[in-house]
Amino acid sequence: MKTRTTTSPAHQHQVFLISGGTSGVGQALATGVAALGAKVVIISRTTESGQQGVAHIAQVTGNDRAEFLVADLSLQASIRSAAEEFKRRFDSLHVLANVAGALFFDKQLTAEGIDQSLAVNYLSHFYLTNQLLDVLQASGPARVLTVGGAPRFLRQPVVDLQDLQLAHNYSGMRATSQAMFARLYFAFALARRLHGTRVTSVAFHPGLISSRLVQGAPWWLKLLTSVLKPWEKTTCESGVYVATAPAAAGNGVFFDEQKRLVALNDQYDPAIGEKLWQLSEALTGLASR
Repeated sequence: MKTRTTTSPAHQHQVFLISGGTSGVGQALATGVAALGAKVVIISRTTESGQQGVAHIAQVTGNDRAEFLVADLSLQASIRSAAEEFKRRFDSLHVLANVAGALFFDKQLTAEGIDQSLAVNYLSHFYLTNQLLDVLQASGPARVLTVGGAPRFLRQPVVDLQDLQLAHNYSGMRATSQAMFARLYFAFALARRLHGTRVTSVAFHPGLISSRLVQGAPWWLKLLTSVLKPWEKTTCESGVYVATAPAAAGNGVFFDEQKRLVALNDQYDPAIGEKLWQLSEALTGLASR
């Protein structure tokens, strides 16, 4: 169904960069923001998927200004290359939305020796943001968005700082949940670092969005998620809200799928967040800069 583009003077000159913008939450967010007339740049794994992604945005919204960058978000070298290309092609960045994710049910290492789930579902968010913080700060006011889960599952975060890559007792679901908690620790730690600047860090729950996440999942998970199909959406109102609404410009805040503020920050120990940040810097090479 085609969505009419409603050009907003507040957004038509802004640049939005969205990871995972070719499916799921990323695609829903990209089309929602593009419908406001904004400049949307999506990160895709291949040129083909990127071309299909921008074509979808144009078809659904009528906004033909979307562009794409190619990056393998499991590889830091690829993320770094994409960030450098972004800076060559664009002068500003007003919203960076880290929403890419994938499910890995078996232990896999990337070509750089990092656990695949940790690399895609957490470190890509951390590394891409740090690569683009300079242009975000120069473009302020700007926002960094971090995707989270349902608040009821986020109130007791568990991150094993001694075994962040789950070398022992690995399970796909445990790796996924640990990465989700790590993203929230990152979002709140980033907010503390951004205090007093013109860039804010905002986390949100997108709700139940149609995606391809469980394509390679075990049969039992496919069966379980199939029950939820009738409630899945192709739009992401909460994501568009936190990306664009003046009322969502707070720093270190979390919004649920109904666009309501949820008090989660206090349940994420700053000391753990700082330790995780240090470990993440070591894993991405940022600590040696």
